[in-house]
Amino acid sequence: MKTVSRFTTAFSLLVVLLVFPLQHTAQESPAAGYHDYAALSTALKRLAQQHPRITELQSIGKTVKGRDIWMLQISGTAGSDPHSKQALLVVGNAEGDHVIGSEVALGIAEYLTSGYGQDDTVTKVLDTRTFYIVPRLNPDGAEQFFASILREDPGNLNPRDDDYDWKVDEDGPEDLNGDGLITLMRVKDKQGEWYVSEKDPRLMKKKDNDTPLDRLYKIYPEGFDNDGDELYNEDGPGGFNINRNFPHNFGYRFRGIKVYPASELETQALIDFMTRYDPELKTQPRRNICGVLLFSKYDNLAAGTGIECGTPTFPEPPSGAAAVPRMRMIFRMGGRRGQQEAPRTPPRDPQPKQTESRDSSLFKSVSDAYKNLTGIKNALSAKPVGSILEYAYFQFGVPAFSGNLWSIRLDESRGPAMKKAAVKPESKTGAASMDRAAMMRQMMAARGGAGRTGPSSQTSGGGNDDKWLAWLDQHNDGKGFVAWAPYTHKQLGEVEIGGFVPYFRINPPADLIPELSEKNALFALDLASRFAEIHMDKPQVSKLSSHLFEVKITLHNTGTFPYATAMGQRTRNVTPIVLQMSFENDDSMKLFGGEKRIDLQNLAPGAEQEYRWMIISPPGKTVDVSLWARKGGGRTTAKIVLR
Repeated sequence: MKTVSRFTTAFSLLVVLLVFPLQHTAQESPAAGYHDYAALSTALKRLAQQHPRITELQSIGKTVKGRDIWMLQISGTAGSDPHSKQALLVVGNAEGDHVIGSEVALGIAEYLTSGYGQDDTVTKVLDTRTFYIVPRLNPDGAEQFFASILREDPGNLNPRDDDYDWKVDEDGPEDLNGDGLITLMRVKDKQGEWYVSEKDPRLMKKKDNDTPLDRLYKIYPEGFDNDGDELYNEDGPGGFNINRNFPHNFGYRFRGIKVYPASELETQALIDFMTRYDPELKTQPRRNICGVLLFSKYDNLAAGTGIECGTPTFPEPPSGAAAVPRMRMIFRMGGRRGQQEAPRTPPRDPQPKQTESRDSSLFKSVSDAYKNLTGIKNALSAKPVGSILEYAYFQFGVPAFSGNLWSIRLDESRGPAMKKAAVKPESKTGAASMDRAAMMRQMMAARGGAGRTGPSSQTSGGGNDDKWLAWLDQHNDGKGFVAWAPYTHKQLGEVEIGGFVPYFRINPPADLIPELSEKNALFALDLASRFAEIHMDKPQVSKLSSHLFEVKITLHNTGTFPYATAMGQRTRNVTPIVLQMSFENDDSMKLFGGEKRIDLQNLAPGAEQEYRWMIISPPGKTVDVSLWARKGGGRTTAKIVLR
């Protein structure tokens, strides 16, 4: 078998505590080697121009800033048309600061297009499958990665009132020390929640009950309190984290203006792409999507298996805030005017929050394959909230997987106890007990929602900052952390400014992108090849008497996946397998036993299903049989002669 390897950068993923063991020459900017919007657009257009027979590039929507959300369709020339083949949807960079997701998605597209006709595996898969690749779902937010002043923010650039003061984007950060980075400020304060670590003065630790008051600090994001509300940078430029904006598990107790599921253009564009009805085709063409592969801060490939939803939260408005819009359900006794209101317990959330047990083996088998193909054996991840991952599985009804690509990797020899402790959600770390300014920034669900793996806001409240520092000291020449340095602040007095370089813990150095892309391309090919394959045996006809015939048809699923997940059957969003027959002459031919149309909701991998019909008919008449399996190979037909 011929193989092709377009990427030659070698690196090892075997590491004791952290991610990759290569020695890296520090980049002047974290964005060096990454594609900004213009470069990404050019790269995608070039792929479409170079491979017109197997690709189609289209914009599935535009952002608030007018940028196109690109989708590259890739499908081989053999077999049926791309919309009839089973498809894998690949999505990257839904969080604005997780730019590595778009780079790996682009790398997968390059691997597939260059390998078609050259690599046997790529060719075979593309001739039977379609790939829909949306490399950058949040192009507006991603552009902040390439700005002259760097600040981490997962949101898009849709202005909103984050602090409930009826003003928009009025309190953003300032680069006080002029280093082009928005980091943190620490200031001594006896009411603070943090102290300087004795082991490493770069680290801030959550205070203990016996921590001396003169050692305590408060921590703020770098900048001024521009609106005088004693909060810092709580309402800067930017909007909603797209990977927190999907309908499933969004939460019900909304807070703030324009805070609701699918409020953002980017979210609407992807949902519309997946579900839109095409009047010309007279169908929903993307119902051929059989699985979703997401690259985001969430991980259910190396960090665990299946999907367990997190708890959606919304920050409360400041005390005294006037006329804050909020969603509230009021229950009345009897409903008559003037009758006394009585509170009732709100109804139980009807949305499922964890993987159906019957789907557990599917998720585990895919996770095992991911670890073997990529070499990424473990990762850290919070639980998803309002994410594409949840929407794709719990509502669209297909298996959905996410890899975060770059996070702390644990030493497997330390055992499961350390792993279990390390993967607790961020809300369980000390970061949840920050002073109000830091808490507001972390809990801004309309913006963050899916925090980075490890502690957010660049503080170390019981998180993994010590491990990140150990990694950068050993493998990155110590670069990636701004040493604390004094600064005279016009509002806080004497402070120190320092902390991790923005994006350092979210996006790896660019020289790791080629290998990550190749290994994840191999995984994407493996994932697409697992989809259900529904086949129909040649119909068998038995003559029982001069005008009575028996027809037997057996269906098989030769794929690795079931035709529909247990969740897909529960939601009924998966088009059933349809077996249908039509007679040459309905007047002279009658069905004596069975139904002309049979809808089958599922067929397990390796399973078969036999159907029998009794038909009263003159000899020599024909019966047309049609098998339609939208997520299992498309349409198959057969003609039967009764004799």
